[in-house]
Amino acid sequence: MGTWAPAAPHRATKAITFDGTAGLGAVGAVSYFTVTGEVLIERIVPFCTVDLAEAAPTATIALGVTGAVELFIAATTAVDIDANEFWVDTAPDANGVALLAALKDIVITDNIIATVGAQNVNGGTLRIDVWWRPLSSDGKVVAA
Repeated sequence: MGTWAPAAPHRATKAITFDGTAGLGAVGAVSYFTVTGEVLIERIVPFCTVDLAEAAPTATIALGVTGAVELFIAATTAVDIDANEFWVDTAPDANGVALLAALKDIVITDNIIATVGAQNVNGGTLRIDVWWRPLSSDGKVVAA
């Protein structure tokens, strides 16, 4: 009799370069992943590859799902998110950081989005990696 081992989680990744236009940094939603069914987010890791920039002072960005826009990370001043930093809370970290509880073992049914507030985010690139498992027969996460 063989030893049972659970399947590895699935991985989805998407990088968005912000330019301040609708869906790419204008105030409102920026779609990262489309979610169908019910899924368990084992880990979600946002990483900045190019400094975020703002069209005017006070631009913020949050990470969550449709209907709960700060589920993962509360609104963060956009220009505080710099290249080579992990964005895991409102004070991004360079080099490495322990994932917070809000970024792992979360069950969702809605699309994963970033929400830009107050002013447009008009520069920079933010990559998000998600490791997930389906809970329902139709559970899936794909890049939007």
